[in-house]
Amino acid sequence: MRVNWMILLCATVANAQNFNGGDSTWYCGILANENCSIHIAEPRCGTDLITYTNMCALGQAHCKDATVNQLHMGPCGDGGTTTRSPEQIVHGSELVLDFQCAVLGHRGCEPAINEKICGTDGITYQNFCEYEKARCMHRELHVAKLGDCSA
Repeated sequence: MRVNWMILLCATVANAQNFNGGDSTWYCGILANENCSIHIAEPRCGTDLITYTNMCALGQAHCKDATVNQLHMGPCGDGGTTTRSPEQIVHGSELVLDFQCAVLGHRGCEPAINEKICGTDGITYQNFCEYEKARCMHRELHVAKLGDCSA
């Protein structure tokens, strides 16, 4: 199934939320279709005190309920304390971004026509997928404008 990246990009620019300048609807929409059972088991305790099998499952839970974040690595009730400072809790949107970057790192980007994106780094990305891959390495990167940077 080919995703229409330009429509998603326009939605991202118009509806940016707490995903480091990205759109939670876009990231969560992709994650919602992910089969988390095929990813490596890496238990994580959510702030709702539910043990999730991996980052994918915890990310899906955060997308359904934005109050669910990562309390700690490992299963809940493993003897660890449930009291954490805000700095120790990993925000769910960060988990979703990390998971998305891991997935993009193992998938190729399909060529697209007229989907160029100018990043705030002055680089023209050939499509939204390539832009998102760059954002994985440079979280401060955002869309400067649609189209070629030199145009």
